[in-house]
Amino acid sequence: MSEPPFFCVGCNEPTEPAPGGLCPRCGQAVTPGDLTPTQHVDGSGALADSRDAGLEGHRLGNYDVESFLGKGGMARVYRARHRMLHRPCALKVLAPELASRDPEYLSLFLDEARAAAALVHPNVVTVHNIGNEDGLNFIEMEYVSGRALQGQVAADAPDPLRATGLMLQISAGLAEAHRVGIIHRDLKPSNVMLTHDGIAKLADFGLAKRVEARSPLPAEHTLVGTPYFMAPELFEGTAASRQSDVYAAGVTYFYLLTGRLPFADRSIVALARKHAKDPVPDLGRLRPDTPAQMTALLSHCLAKRPDQRLPDAAALREELRGMFGKLRPLGALVDEAARGLDVERRDEDGVLLLRVRLPNRRTQLVRVEATGSSVEEELVRIYSVCAPLDEGYARRALELNARVPHAALAIQDVAGRPHFVMVSSYPRATCDPEEVRAAVLNIAFWADHVEAQLTGGDVH
Repeated sequence: MSEPPFFCVGCNEPTEPAPGGLCPRCGQAVTPGDLTPTQHVDGSGALADSRDAGLEGHRLGNYDVESFLGKGGMARVYRARHRMLHRPCALKVLAPELASRDPEYLSLFLDEARAAAALVHPNVVTVHNIGNEDGLNFIEMEYVSGRALQGQVAADAPDPLRATGLMLQISAGLAEAHRVGIIHRDLKPSNVMLTHDGIAKLADFGLAKRVEARSPLPAEHTLVGTPYFMAPELFEGTAASRQSDVYAAGVTYFYLLTGRLPFADRSIVALARKHAKDPVPDLGRLRPDTPAQMTALLSHCLAKRPDQRLPDAAALREELRGMFGKLRPLGALVDEAARGLDVERRDEDGVLLLRVRLPNRRTQLVRVEATGSSVEEELVRIYSVCAPLDEGYARRALELNARVPHAALAIQDVAGRPHFVMVSSYPRATCDPEEVRAAVLNIAFWADHVEAQLTGGDVH
């Protein structure tokens, strides 16, 4: 009996490894194994029908096909240009032999494309059109000028902050899918496109491939998805769910952080057993710079039973948002918030000082600092000194507090004297740049308003 072919855990296809033992298509690890896609590939791993090959330089309906981008288990993907709209796009062309051998593939291809077309989100690759030309079924998608996240990780594994930021984007796109009732079923780094600006976009919603095992499984021999990212219950024939998507997201997060998969084996039976029985590898040992909360979140995502995981991607997004807020340096948060504003920034004893230029040619100094006894309790405090305390202004101060959104006039000692201070606070874990930006502008305006009324000057 011949040895099983090498198998790419990213492409979910047989392949011959490139130097270094990586897949020449996506850069993922290649392993000898007994996982093979269903009948749509021949023994060499090539598509059995080549009628969709060689489209480069040709016209397909309203599209000029420019170049070949890659091949997955169900289709080839080309860069093309819409002849009437003059926009670049990606054409995913279904392998013709799949539709001829099993009509279910065409049904899956079209039904899920229609469902994905309903998703309009910055972290989802947009589906523009579905068509059939010259016997070829295709999907027109947004062209993402970048590369798959898989290739990015292979080239330069992200640090915990960057990995968490990417997963936050991925979970946001997945949460929108879950909101409208779509299960991804094949979430993995090679199904996430990364733009040149670092924006993560989910692709291939619901277009998971079938995989057959050469050795018997406890349940059905045909699975849907990529086994290295599949939840334990999927190996038993249970239908995919939001919780199985959360599990795949957990595997993806683990891979981003460590550069390795939590569970891998050349045998699908052994792999299924590891998913079901083995504990998650110790993240602290593999990546000592990761906080304990990250380990806890991963354990929650990779729980063996669906009811022990986070219920959906929206819950995962909120957990990741809190994690990202704790990891991100305050200076980076403020820099992102101040981008595009007419401000000057400097640091002073751990406090970030922003000199905001106002439309009336006045300026106001806004201070941003982190306060609290622990990371969990930390607040981002944003404030600006207005003027020395004036007892006669107390009534107007109360009236002003009823008018000012998301801030309040308080009293604080400054250089040993009580002053009016315009202030607002946000939880560090969930504070985002948009909130900081709005607070800085709001506080600068109203603090200057009080200062002008009480002093007529422009001191602070």
